[in-house]
Amino acid sequence: MRIAEERQAAGLATLYLAELPGEPPRRVEFVDTREPGLPKAAKWVMMISTQAGCAVGCRMCDAAAAGYQGNLSAEEMLDQVRFMARRNPDLDLLRHPKVKIHFARMGEPSLNPAVLEALRGLAREFPGPGIIASVSSVAPKSPVTAAWFAELARVKDECFGGGRFQLQFSLHSVDEEKRQEIIPIKKWRLEEVADFGRRFVKPGDRKVTLNFAPGPGEALEPGAIARAFDPRHFLIKVTPVNPTLAAQRSGTAFVWSEAPPSLRAAAAELEQSGFQVILSPSSPEEVASETSCGQLWSERLKTSAAAGLRAQRRELDCYVTTDSMPRKAEAWLQESAPRRCPSPPFEPAAAALLVVDMQDFFLDRSAPAYLPSGRAALRNVRRLVEAFRAAGRPVLFTLHAHEDLARDGGLMARWWQEACLAGSPWARVAAVLEPRAGDTYLKTRYSAFSNPALEARLKTDRVTQLALAGVKTDLCVESTARAAFDLGWHTFVAVDATATRTEAQHIGALKSLARGFSALTDTGRLVASLGSGA
Repeated sequence: MRIAEERQAAGLATLYLAELPGEPPRRVEFVDTREPGLPKAAKWVMMISTQAGCAVGCRMCDAAAAGYQGNLSAEEMLDQVRFMARRNPDLDLLRHPKVKIHFARMGEPSLNPAVLEALRGLAREFPGPGIIASVSSVAPKSPVTAAWFAELARVKDECFGGGRFQLQFSLHSVDEEKRQEIIPIKKWRLEEVADFGRRFVKPGDRKVTLNFAPGPGEALEPGAIARAFDPRHFLIKVTPVNPTLAAQRSGTAFVWSEAPPSLRAAAAELEQSGFQVILSPSSPEEVASETSCGQLWSERLKTSAAAGLRAQRRELDCYVTTDSMPRKAEAWLQESAPRRCPSPPFEPAAAALLVVDMQDFFLDRSAPAYLPSGRAALRNVRRLVEAFRAAGRPVLFTLHAHEDLARDGGLMARWWQEACLAGSPWARVAAVLEPRAGDTYLKTRYSAFSNPALEARLKTDRVTQLALAGVKTDLCVESTARAAFDLGWHTFVAVDATATRTEAQHIGALKSLARGFSALTDTGRLVASLGSGA
């Protein structure tokens, strides 16, 4: 870990920007602070990151807008704690009366399995009685996170007994539709959170904190909270919406140093129902120093966040999103049906998946050629990669990059002012697709077959059919399908795993392919065929 930047907020905190190994380096923030009104010798607070960026994207948080660069290892998390301990030689972690180590600066902890290892490591390395581990989550819902939370309960019981563990669920609303607007991922419903809390909290444990950060004009709804949750297991914390870039852009910033009357009234009603309620204002000093939740302080990450928010706007305006893709795909298949050419059935045992140009040049939100529709298609491309690998079939990738566009671009140099340069951060297949060594083929023309090594590989692997996914539908994907047709390969284009700049261009390419070159299909049908072996 290398400290790239450091800033002092006099009397309050020291903020760090660290660079972790990777290409490009992953950047994370962590904060050494105290609770306002208390000396650090009485209560010391460390806020550490669990992910570089964040994979969730809550409407008020800049961490996701800065771009998700992956999970941190347990050692990378513990190194943040070790570094702050070394920077405070007059404070002893093993003897300090109260040290809250909050896994909450950047990232969603439950999406990183290494957090559990880091918590166990923290207990082993710093077994001081004053150590309090704190984990904040939005409660993502999946089989993986269900197992993660079950293991978290065991870690709490084994390593942080006596009330030395704090779990917080950031709900922000009890209206599920509003909650989805604020936290745009699949997550536990309120009753699932309530059920987990009942099982999680044991005698001597701290109650689970439910955090609400209502925006302007949004109500706390104490009656609904009381109906959903038991005050024996939960306490309520109400916080402002800090003036992050994301909150300002969405118009949801709501900063208060004294709780507004409506929140005080709701808190009083909750207290009458038996809840402990914490109204936790942001002090002007905390907001100014950017130590508060959701804020970023380093200019490098804030610049990335601003670019990410611009990209989000483009995604909202795009012709397709991840959510609308299934509905759109059915319409595209129906529209192209009259033009479909005769095609043999898809045969998994003879097929390979060819992923065309799904690289950071088109998929990274800060890239010069960012393609929002490509991001919408990425989930299905990932599904295809997983399905083909599970079936034992080849998964190949193309990467379009130039050493020098004028020298190696041919006629492309006349058409395109910007190009992906070999060796640049953009000249990589998207990490989420996990390309394997020897499976990526560099090209400098539209068609994947402009690299003759690809044709040789397909013949060696005895591939007679190609499933195609990637970008752009009307350029490199279509050119690859046409070349494959002339060379004798049957192609199957997944309409929901391909994308281009506009819907008209996408549909136009699909109609052209269906008329004379390829069979059109979708991800679900291909995955089903691979699963059945048919």
